[in-house]
Amino acid sequence: MGKRRKSREIVLQSCYAAVISGGRLENTLADQLDRRESADDSAAFARDLASKVDRNRQDLEAWLAQLVSKGWSPDRLGVLERIIMVMGLAELRFSPDVPWRVAINEALDLTRRYCDDDAVGFVNGVLDKAAAETYPESHGQAGPREGGA
Repeated sequence: MGKRRKSREIVLQSCYAAVISGGRLENTLADQLDRRESADDSAAFARDLASKVDRNRQDLEAWLAQLVSKGWSPDRLGVLERIIMVMGLAELRFSPDVPWRVAINEALDLTRRYCDDDAVGFVNGVLDKAAAETYPESHGQAGPREGGA
């Protein structure tokens, strides 16, 4: 498993633990990183992604609500699916060093691993729509995205 993939998995598990326990993401992430004795570069990537999610949670949740069907509330999403999409949205908007296709594929891999099979298509549709909004000039083209947030 790649270092960034492992970092994303740690962030997902930390976000989930924070939601379930009512604790702070910063604390649950620190606990996860300590228990796993994560490499410095993996820990740095995880901290960066978690920070983007935590700092921008309200904006990301609002964006998610706008992206899902008008007659469908994001509150109906499973906790893991919602966290995965928020993480994906954070990477799309705030991580210009991560190609948008990679951000989506990594989110889909997490969805396949932790969620119901039916969730993969939904997560893909939402994040693809977000990528089209964020990077209209490169959406649908091969290669890394241009620009950044």
